[in-house]
Amino acid sequence: MIPHDDFTPHGYLDNPYHSWKLNPSGVLRSLPPLGMGWHVPNLGSYARNQFQYTAHLMIGLKIGDLVLLTSGDFDRYHCVIMSHLHTRNRFEYTCVVPQYDLTLTARYFLVQEHALGCVLSLATRRRQPLLVTCYLTHLHTHNPSTSRLWEHGFYAFAEPDRGVPLAGTRAVLGLASEGDAFMHGVRAAGGAALTFDEIGYAITLDDIAAWARGAAVARPAITQHQDETGWQLRAVALPCTVTLGGDEDSGCILNAVLARGVSQDQARQHWEDGIEEIARAESAHQADDEQFWSHAPQLSGDWPANWRRGLVYDLETLRMVIRPSVGVIPYAWDGMQIQCC
Repeated sequence: MIPHDDFTPHGYLDNPYHSWKLNPSGVLRSLPPLGMGWHVPNLGSYARNQFQYTAHLMIGLKIGDLVLLTSGDFDRYHCVIMSHLHTRNRFEYTCVVPQYDLTLTARYFLVQEHALGCVLSLATRRRQPLLVTCYLTHLHTHNPSTSRLWEHGFYAFAEPDRGVPLAGTRAVLGLASEGDAFMHGVRAAGGAALTFDEIGYAITLDDIAAWARGAAVARPAITQHQDETGWQLRAVALPCTVTLGGDEDSGCILNAVLARGVSQDQARQHWEDGIEEIARAESAHQADDEQFWSHAPQLSGDWPANWRRGLVYDLETLRMVIRPSVGVIPYAWDGMQIQCC
């Protein structure tokens, strides 16, 4: 049985496509409060942080006047964030919003190399209808000194998602003119009706939080960067609203994907493939987790809780660094660390 426990709400996901030399696809790492994304080519070198970019999908909420986007927002309103599922394939946040008796779960996994999926579940026990706006934000950091795209800047826009009956929206962030493009969007897994608002475009998650509260936030200049580091920070928020509660179904499930590509067309194709394959991809990840844990040891009884969870962390870390046979190596081998293997 796959372990479900009160795990720490941060960690890594396995990227089986990543190789430091042959294919620097990136390391997948969580980002507080409810995010997951790529560090490309990795989290940093031994001497200097020589990443090219980070791209994270972040989840936030607005309910009435209550805005939950930054870690400070969740702390201020005493929201509890934990993780009950923590494998190499899938990482799940659980967040309880006590003011509205609402539980959010955000389960992240790779759909394919260039598409990060998130199954978002919202549920409340309230009988009265509850209007909830989800902010799906792509938080991006670009390091021009390592990407060699010093003179290039960012653009952002929204486009329609024609794959749903009612007009949906997807958000695009790109580095002009030779850099990558990124697309993120969401569809309801069931019959829930989603309504979309205009995207928000700013520098930081704090800026997006201020914008969600109604403040006027200036859009960044095309080549705007941080004076201290030279890094270019961007945040693109896609708001979608759903109604929960009432006498019937009190929850909904949303499928979200953040995709990347060397062009808008490629990012769009990866997003469309990812959103179509998200259920099958998670099913395959779950089967892999179940197969592993059907044979792996677990602690039970009166063991200290940190020992019980610690064994899961250790085994899942080993799963992540043991790589399958490749080339002249006919057996599974130890990659030593997820940064380089």
